[in-house]
Amino acid sequence: MCGIAGATGKDAKDTVQKMLEAIKHRGPDGSGIFVKDDIAIGNVLLKITGEKKQPISNGGALTYNGEIYNFREMAHILGITADSDSEILYGMISSYGIEEAVGRSDGDYAFAYAENGKISIVRDPAGVKPLYYSTGQDFAFASEKKALIAIGRNDIESLKPGYMLTFCAGNIIEKKIAAFSTGPILADEKTVREMLFKSLEQSIKKRCYKPCAIAFSGGLDSSLLAALCKDAKLYSAGMKGSHDIGQTKKAAQLLGLQDKLHLHELTIDELETALPCVINAIGSPEAMKVSIALPLYFASKDAHSDGKRVILSGQGADELFAGYKRYESMTAPELESTLINDIGNIARNNLERDDAVTMANSVELRVPYLDRKVVELALRIVPELKIHNGIRKYILRMASSMILPDELVWKEKKAAQYSSGVYSAMEKLAKKNGYKGALGIYLGEIKHTEFSF
Repeated sequence: MCGIAGATGKDAKDTVQKMLEAIKHRGPDGSGIFVKDDIAIGNVLLKITGEKKQPISNGGALTYNGEIYNFREMAHILGITADSDSEILYGMISSYGIEEAVGRSDGDYAFAYAENGKISIVRDPAGVKPLYYSTGQDFAFASEKKALIAIGRNDIESLKPGYMLTFCAGNIIEKKIAAFSTGPILADEKTVREMLFKSLEQSIKKRCYKPCAIAFSGGLDSSLLAALCKDAKLYSAGMKGSHDIGQTKKAAQLLGLQDKLHLHELTIDELETALPCVINAIGSPEAMKVSIALPLYFASKDAHSDGKRVILSGQGADELFAGYKRYESMTAPELESTLINDIGNIARNNLERDDAVTMANSVELRVPYLDRKVVELALRIVPELKIHNGIRKYILRMASSMILPDELVWKEKKAAQYSSGVYSAMEKLAKKNGYKGALGIYLGEIKHTEFSF
């Protein structure tokens, strides 16, 4: 996991250096810049897989953020031995081109490849890893918006998941090169249940880095992660007396993982101190986004303090398997269409926020429910198995029942921003600071203060 950036123009190297400085929290283990003519690309490194430094160059040049889980299979295709997924990705691109390399890659990634006076930037099909760009006077890209803001850019766009954007001589070509495959519709409950469990088991196994952390709320999604990644430590954060505090204790006990639970009962003062950090990280003072981001911020901060570099979360389960209450009133065709749309927008709505707060603490976020095979399987499952007899996430519950106790399988979902007690606590802070009934204005003032330097 890393932070990447790049730019064109006569001052490209200095521009990239400024951007990397703005996102150095993403890579405390080193940095590097490649420069050729008026193109520069750079990287700040968080070591997870292998020791290869970036950018990698030998003709073309690659800077890369993410994890390619099948890189050893790809290495076999190339006929080489390496312990670095970045090195293998570079070899695949050099040998077969970007599109073929992406087609063979199983993972979550954002990367840039520079060669022959052009830069191509690419993002994985779910959009797990963020990538932003600005076309301004010269082209620039980075893992976080704040890097582009640091060089005075305001015309910032998010690269769409599954897309490649190529910049050359002032021209831009955008092309979709990765998408989720479709297949026959799946409607038999027993078959789907077993397929889903096996698919999730494999997804979690390949993401369960050692030592690993799990953002744990005690609900269905994170409990399944914990049950299938038993070596991981569980990190939970919520206001004292909140639903999540009680639920995480109970769930850990039911799973027999009490000794793995790290519970952080937040104080109002801790919350107030963290608000500027979180608003700065996600680049937004929107109350809902901030309230969802805060527990994950503290969980990843605690994980970092314990020496963890990877944290798993249950992000994506609700959009794939119909976990939100708003889905209940929909017809089967409406539900199917809405879920497809929600998965298409999950990067912008959720993933970019979650990546920003975990990487603010130099911890890589991994999301097993958004594994390519899991997503493709979920998209084939009929809506009637996702909401069945009024039960949301029915088929995920049935798959989970193969390993979880019934009390966790059938636990009703509660919205994180409320169950953690954080939203209510933010309202109290707004009132304390003279903004009674005006939480949005209060948070907006914090953002204004944060970015006024």
